[in-house]
Amino acid sequence: MVGVESVRPHPKNPRQGDVGAICESIEANGFYGAIVVQRSTGFVLAGNHRLMAAKAQGLTEIPCVWVDVDDDRALRILLADNRTNDLASYDDTVLAALLSDLANTSDLAGTGYDGDDLDELIGKMTVPNFMPASEDEQGRLDQKKSVTCPECGHEFTT
Repeated sequence: MVGVESVRPHPKNPRQGDVGAICESIEANGFYGAIVVQRSTGFVLAGNHRLMAAKAQGLTEIPCVWVDVDDDRALRILLADNRTNDLASYDDTVLAALLSDLANTSDLAGTGYDGDDLDELIGKMTVPNFMPASEDEQGRLDQKKSVTCPECGHEFTT
């Protein structure tokens, strides 16, 4: 555990996190995980916005992992931590099922999602991929055809 005032957000962190969403998570779930801090500088390499949210929530101590690395390696860790999150993706079916289960049994507080997010996710999954027709296909679709009903003999144009 480390005092939140004894470590500092990294001044070169290019990431712009959603501190409000992290605060909501801390309120609902408590502070879990740990920040990663370069021992020689006290700069946070992973967890800059968790640190900011912890301060905003009035926490005085948070879990910390110290790493003994030079400044070059510290920047690589900082960038890799941000970038590997960007490269991740979701299985939307599994995510929608998890969120739906939570929404049906309690609420989505502390998940970073709300009902609109769930609706958008479900809508995205149920809308078929629309591919516009090629010019040839559209020409065939636009052609009118006459069809005669075998029961009544009425002629329809389709």
